[in-house]
Amino acid sequence: MDFLGKFFKQLFNKEREEFYGIDVGSSTIKIVSIAKSGKGFEFTRCAVCPTPPATVKNGSVVDAQSLSDVIREILKDNGFPVDSRVVASVSGQSVIVRPIHMPKMSSKELKSAIKYQADNYLPYSPDDALIDGIIIRDTLPEEPNQMEVLFVAAPQEILTNTRELIELAGATVESVDLEPFAILRALNESNPELCASDKNIAVVNLGASFGSISVFKNGTLRLSRTISVAGNDFTKALGKELNLSFEEAEKFKIEKCVVLVGENSEPVSPTTQRAFKYILPVLEELGKDIKRSIDYYQSRKQDESVDVIILSGGAARLKNIDVYLSDKLNIECHIANPFKNISIANVQNVAAGELEVLAPMVMVAAGLALRKVNA
Repeated sequence: MDFLGKFFKQLFNKEREEFYGIDVGSSTIKIVSIAKSGKGFEFTRCAVCPTPPATVKNGSVVDAQSLSDVIREILKDNGFPVDSRVVASVSGQSVIVRPIHMPKMSSKELKSAIKYQADNYLPYSPDDALIDGIIIRDTLPEEPNQMEVLFVAAPQEILTNTRELIELAGATVESVDLEPFAILRALNESNPELCASDKNIAVVNLGASFGSISVFKNGTLRLSRTISVAGNDFTKALGKELNLSFEEAEKFKIEKCVVLVGENSEPVSPTTQRAFKYILPVLEELGKDIKRSIDYYQSRKQDESVDVIILSGGAARLKNIDVYLSDKLNIECHIANPFKNISIANVQNVAAGELEVLAPMVMVAAGLALRKVNA
């Protein structure tokens, strides 16, 4: 029996594959691994660690050596293989993802034609960018000779710097993806019924230095925009009013800050009440920012509205933020959980309770790993 047990265990391990996603933000580095075997998918490792100060700015790496040293330590300390083949991401205002109208043509023809559209949408030279186009709708009812195309572009420098960063850390870059597509992949895995419905789903990803809103319908990205409010805005507001350093204010935000909602909220301390008062202007601006993006989407898609909002990113951990935004926008709102339909029973380095807290932060990293899982 021992021999047979060892045999089947070895056989299982040979069939088991692990895939890695890394999301390097200005505040935190998120790395996850997802295993695929005969039993399905499971998370096996998850690491979330602070990003060294001044190494990432507006989505761009500015100190690759210091950052790669930290990533190497994270991989080593959390049991990731030294030669991990990872999927990384790029994001920020220089990454352009937007729907446009073009004359009807085949996907093959689009590959060449899309480049001639670049001057209309890029704030930098098309010669310095990777440009692509994806057909969203091959026919427009209002314009039968036109089709809707998702125009995608990213500076070659950002893509190259991301690859070099991962390689400096000792890992191998399997591919570099764009943040909205990683989010869609994680959303499809965690909410398949929702994605298969005819609903418009907005994922608001609240990073530290900037945020984004991506709208999906029928498993297709329909809109992606950056938004001005992000996690650091809450931290700065608390620091200013409570006379705390940025680090102290960030710690206070994570551990004690609560969004107060409804008339029947549980009793809270005077400090919590004051803190909510200080972050309320930021919350109100966030609500306005999201509404502006939704209004823009509705102006482009007549008779369509956003049905559900999913909140991801570090600021999504702010207690009751989903309830507050749901009330203000009158739209169903939930916190992202990429672990929802993937087993977390065997995650090696994080307790189950901590995973629940980290869930919205690793939405992008999970979607990156799923790129290889679903390949």
